[in-house]
Amino acid sequence: MTKDVKIDNQSSSEIDWKYLKASQQLQLDKQNYGADYIHIYVDDIEGDWLETWDWEDNLIDYMDAFYHHCEQENYQFAFDTLKACDNLLNQPENYEKGLEVYGYLVERLELECAKKSDINNVEILNEAKQSICILQNNREGYNMQEKKCRIL
Repeated sequence: MTKDVKIDNQSSSEIDWKYLKASQQLQLDKQNYGADYIHIYVDDIEGDWLETWDWEDNLIDYMDAFYHHCEQENYQFAFDTLKACDNLLNQPENYEKGLEVYGYLVERLELECAKKSDINNVEILNEAKQSICILQNNREGYNMQEKKCRIL
């Protein structure tokens, strides 16, 4: 679908140079071909690829983004990332992971709020605590259903 740049066993300066070169080429193609440059980089741009796109939700990608935002102290982005994958975190097999990451966010925010009171962080903290409560209730409800099934 797109052009791939393969980089194997190279130093970071070589990698940076290749990305820079690829970026410059993209800009030149954009200038030379206008809007049609996209046809060079994307196969079947006129086709129905958007309608048939397989939107694969990958919890690992969300978690990577979440932890990155936390490290950067971008707590709004971290919280938004968790909210974006709530449908995955609310699946029974992911309850514990959801509790873990929301708990991590709450810990970070409590430390941050202790240092300085920021109304945005307080709001995010309260919403994160509410999400933990929802996950706990969902987990308990799921476990209760599981126990009922075992008894029957």
